This record gives sequence, structure tokens and C-alpha cells, in this order.
Amino acid sequence: MNPRFYLPEARQPGQILSVSGQEFHHLRNVLRLARGDPLSVFDGVGHGFSGMILELTRREARVRLEAVEEPSPESPLAITLLVGVPKGEKLEVVIQKATELGVRAIQPISTLRSEVRAVPGREAGRLARWRRVALEACKQSGRSRLPILEPPRSLEAALSGAPSGLRIVLDPLGNLLERPLLEQARESGSSALAIGPEGGWSPEEIGTFRDAGFVPIRLGPRTLRSETAAIASTALLQFLAGDLGFGIRRSK
Repeated sequence: MNPRFYLPEARQPGQILSVSGQEFHHLRNVLRLARGDPLSVFDGVGHGFSGMILELTRREARVRLEAVEEPSPESPLAITLLVGVPKGEKLEVVIQKATELGVRAIQPISTLRSEVRAVPGREAGRLARWRRVALEACKQSGRSRLPILEPPRSLEAALSGAPSGLRIVLDPLGNLLERPLLEQARESGSSALAIGPEGGWSPEEIGTFRDAGFVPIRLGPRTLRSETAAIASTALLQFLAGDLGFGIRRSK
């Protein structure tokens, strides 16, 4: 696989583009590519191209797009992941792995039991770091579509923007997945999946989820860390939708 670079202005074969900033640093100083080397370019909204380096200076590279590349297929289930903000770098792990798996959007949520609070003046830098993690995960996994990634919101604001279709909130007191939900996971074009922070959702928050049409579900008998639960539940829904294997069979 050719090294991949994110150039949102990429449109069509024959186009000549400039690579600068962090992408140029990765091209020149990390990968040490040279004039004439092949590469791949994607625009972040689902399109990819093969290309070649025409010129390399100390500040930029000039790249010509050669041909349209067939992008890695997106998941048939457009998952929006609602995540109670965990402490440390755990959210970065969730963003990285969820992007690799193919989620459509990731929405951090400020919850009653979140151990991380907003720090004035640092939110923009934190969001930029999260988006960089998602970008690198897109490059690694072969995706050409960047997930939508917004700043942390309140639970009410996040639910107002959550997609319709299958709506699940992970809750250790919830029920196990049953066949009607399995069928809905396969047939629905979109899904909202909510994972709480280290302290879990409060009873009031679970009530808010129920009022918004979310079904409380538990992932078996073991207690999982928030980042483990996010990755495992995303993969499970994708499998049931036929993305990571055969998925479930329709009932006759």
C-alpha cells in the first residue's frame, strides 16, 4: 500500500496539489519520500486518488493526482458513538479504534460522573489532537472518510443530534441483546451507541436516554472499562449488521 496523505482539496486526476504543514513533515522527514515516489491521497469525504511527487522543496511537496482509487468500503451501519469523556488518554484510544472500525461520528459527552472537566483555553487544542488521532487512524485503516468529531456536549445536546434508527445505551442493569434488536441492527441504516465514563451513567441519565428512545443493554457478566466497552460494542453491532462477517440470519 502506498503511503496515504490527507488533502481535502483533492478533486480529480490531473490536479496538482501542494502538500504542506504536518502532512509535508510526515512525507519528507518521517517517510523520507523523494521526487517520483508514488503515494495515495484522500479528501476525507470518501474519495481517494493515486498520485506522484513532482517536486520537493524544504517547505512543500507538489503532487499530481494520477487516477481514482477505489476506497475501502464504509460500514453498512452508520454508527454515531456517544462517549462519556474518560480521564487521561482513554478517549484517544476510543477515537483511534472506533475510526479504524468505521464509525461515522464520535460525540464526547460531559456527564455527571465524568472525571474530566473542561479547562478554558484548552478545548481547541484538545479537539485538534483528537481529530489528528482520527486522521492517523484513517490513514492506517485505508478509510477515505474522516469521522465527524465534535467538542464535548451536554447529554441533552448530544441526544438532540443523535441519529434515528437503532439507539442503544450500555448499562450494567440493562438487558442482553435480543433477536428483535439484532434484526434492527442489520436492517437499520444508522445507529446511536452510548458508552458511559469510568463512573458509569447516573440513574437520571439513564432515564434521559430512555425518554430519547434508547434501549439499555449490557455486554455480558463482566465489568468492562469504558474504552473496552466502546470498542467491543461497536464491533458487535457491525458484525450483526454484516460488516465484520456474515452477521445474523433473517428470521423466516
